[in-house]
Amino acid sequence: MKSKFSRIVIPTDFSDTAEMALRLGSEVGSFYKSTLDVVNVVDATVYAYAGYPFASLSKELMAGAEESLNKLKLPSQAQGLQVSRYILSGTPSREIVDHAQRHNADLICIGTHGAGAVVRFFLGSVADKVLHEAKCPVLVTKKPKGEVKHTKKRAKPFTRILFPTDFSDTANKALERAIALTEDFDAELFVLHIVDDSLISTHVPEERRIILKELRNHALEEMRKILPAELLQYFDTMGAVKRGEPGKAITSYAEAHNCDLIIMGSHGRTGLQRVLLGSVADKVVRLAKCPVFIERADAGKLKKG
Repeated sequence: MKSKFSRIVIPTDFSDTAEMALRLGSEVGSFYKSTLDVVNVVDATVYAYAGYPFASLSKELMAGAEESLNKLKLPSQAQGLQVSRYILSGTPSREIVDHAQRHNADLICIGTHGAGAVVRFFLGSVADKVLHEAKCPVLVTKKPKGEVKHTKKRAKPFTRILFPTDFSDTANKALERAIALTEDFDAELFVLHIVDDSLISTHVPEERRIILKELRNHALEEMRKILPAELLQYFDTMGAVKRGEPGKAITSYAEAHNCDLIIMGSHGRTGLQRVLLGSVADKVVRLAKCPVFIERADAGKLKKG
């Protein structure tokens, strides 16, 4: 296997969204025979108010969280895997990130827009901070629309993978992961570059046409340079250059081509301050209907096994 996840951290707040993250994390873990850490964080300060004994409140919340975590039913995909359950106390995003680092986790799989009784996972809150602070890759799942459907176990977690690129070093790091996962899952890979035509200053139609044509040709040539030789034979079907606002264009392309994973690159520590195609990873995570995999630019070599 080109890409190997030995340990996956899956935070939960017991919501439907967290359940989806648990299922996807277990599915990936089942494929790689990973150890799973299911983590719940109690942020007692959110519930503290004047006159109420903080120590007593914290103890009650920890006891309730422990009971809920012990009762949490694992998905069928987790059968046969080593699963550990952890109750942590503190600032949720920091505890999740620290736990992942402390246990040398290869991946954090987290849901967005959940709303549980113990800790809330809102993009812009816990999940967003984890994206910004984590030193390992983060796989983000989406809020379910309507009732959660308990689908049958699939043979592979992903079948059609989209890799958007701006040809930066950060994007090239994510390309390594995209190719590795494509090979592991025997999936289809789509490589996409977005030309943000709003940045073209001229409004003369013929000039814009010429510039856009040249940009497209340049992007296609750059794609050919970065792809391994064994993938170039499929280039006509996998390589695409589109116009538009990058965040929207990426997610629209993913939806139109039924992609079930988007892989993007990010600089670590300072988070998503400069991500491929400008600063659009946040927007892609918000808009995408499929999971989004954020690869850290400062992460080590991909594990092989």
